[in-house]
Amino acid sequence: MQPNRLEKVWKFVKPEILKRWDRLTGDDLQACDYQYDLIVEAIRRTYFSGRSHLSLEGDIRDWLNERISFYEEQKNIH
Repeated sequence: MQPNRLEKVWKFVKPEILKRWDRLTGDDLQACDYQYDLIVEAIRRTYFSGRSHLSLEGDIRDWLNERISFYEEQKNIH
């Protein structure tokens, strides 16, 4: 099975996620297993428990995709 884009750059993106959303822990992210939906849900649950999942998903996914693309370009990871 091929790793997904997030998994390929995980060692670079994970510290940025933990810096941006500093109430998350390494264990929180480990439980997400490189899955966008689980990461979005962990962020929503930790920071925005009163807001709809859909109202946040786009912003979080946009940020994650921006960081993934940045590292793919820097490291030529595909």
